[in-house]
Amino acid sequence: MIVLALHAPSWLSAWIFQAPRAEERPLFNLDLLLGAAIACVSSLGGAIVLVLAWAADGARSAAKNYHFMSTVDFVDAARFADMLNLPALFSRSLLGALAGALVCLWLVLRLTRRSRQLALPLLALAVLAAGCDIANGSFHLFGLDKDKRAVSLNFAGSPAWNVWASERQSLQAAGPGARITNPVTYRALQTWQAEHPGRTSLLVLVESMGLPRDPALRGWLQGRLMTSRLAARWEMQFSEEAFSGSTTFGELRTLCGLHVHYSRLDDELAAGCLPRQQAAQGMSSIGIHGFGLRMFDRSTWWPRVGLRPWNWLEGDAPKSMNCNPAFPGVCDVDVLAQAVKQAQEPRRFVYALTLDTHLPLDLKRLPPLPVDLLKACSASSTPLEACQLTRQLGDLLARLESLLAASAATPFLVVVGDHAPPFSERFNREAFATDRVPLFVLKPR
Repeated sequence: MIVLALHAPSWLSAWIFQAPRAEERPLFNLDLLLGAAIACVSSLGGAIVLVLAWAADGARSAAKNYHFMSTVDFVDAARFADMLNLPALFSRSLLGALAGALVCLWLVLRLTRRSRQLALPLLALAVLAAGCDIANGSFHLFGLDKDKRAVSLNFAGSPAWNVWASERQSLQAAGPGARITNPVTYRALQTWQAEHPGRTSLLVLVESMGLPRDPALRGWLQGRLMTSRLAARWEMQFSEEAFSGSTTFGELRTLCGLHVHYSRLDDELAAGCLPRQQAAQGMSSIGIHGFGLRMFDRSTWWPRVGLRPWNWLEGDAPKSMNCNPAFPGVCDVDVLAQAVKQAQEPRRFVYALTLDTHLPLDLKRLPPLPVDLLKACSASSTPLEACQLTRQLGDLLARLESLLAASAATPFLVVVGDHAPPFSERFNREAFATDRVPLFVLKPR
């Protein structure tokens, strides 16, 4: 009963709720077994270890889900919590999971109270589970860091150890950021700017614009931007780009061709970023975002890469606000309108980062799905939330298409996703490619 109560949260999330990456989580959590053994001797000590163990497991899983490169980076993001509408992030399923974990904690502490004789069997079970994991070839302690599994099941593991080990490896590898082997967006912009000095270019990085696996959904998404009226002025191409990491990694991938955490971006690395290259040619670069630039320290590193942050208080007052339930700010319709407006001027590089398609979705505020998209989703068995996100992405692209069609100038344009949408349910997550995002390149004719 103790073992069942310890592992109920992770087992239920894997088997009932189909949480993504569930196969990476251990069947037996060694941290929890150790905590239960300690609780047999000291309820307070056991409670502390159990809470820390569950927190480490939850933070590690959430970091992977949201494309953070490390658990510590995910935890560090908590310093921006005051900028968010936190109640929108606490869904019923999440609140239920937290309540369930508290019930499990209470049950374990009750079963282990004044039960010193149970400590040894719990430790023995931990040793046995670890032995099975070693035999399976999936044990990561003592330098055994490469899986050679006999079966796909991960018998035992320590999330707390994995967090510590990954952070130690990250610190040891800290240093200059890595140049991406094939930064498609960065190369496309850099090449065009070199061949057309002084011409304006526009980069739009779209939040959570993943690449639908279904060809019909990809075609529907393409059709929102790649229309006949734009084809008369732009030569349009649709392709894909590999991604790794969260939104800030997507920004540095597209702006600088780098795979590096923004905190490690020094002036030497920033010198190769597109805005800095444009500044060397006497051009100005503008960065536009609807959310506060304190988030992820953009107010610090955007100027370092050469971007002049757009100040909404000095320019045109936004007409729409708070279109995302968790991230209050200027809506994407105004961000895109301002980006296209700024791109009408010569000798500019304009960068726009969208916001509204950040998860979670507010399904109550969304209108019914278009008939053609609904048919495509039904034919491909695409879940409702994944289909609704595809619709929102399509609406954003259609809005951009309208703005471009009504504009006078014809800038070079790249529209690309930052990362795949971080759905917490596997069936929604699997509707999109795991390592690639859509890429639109519009070259003036």
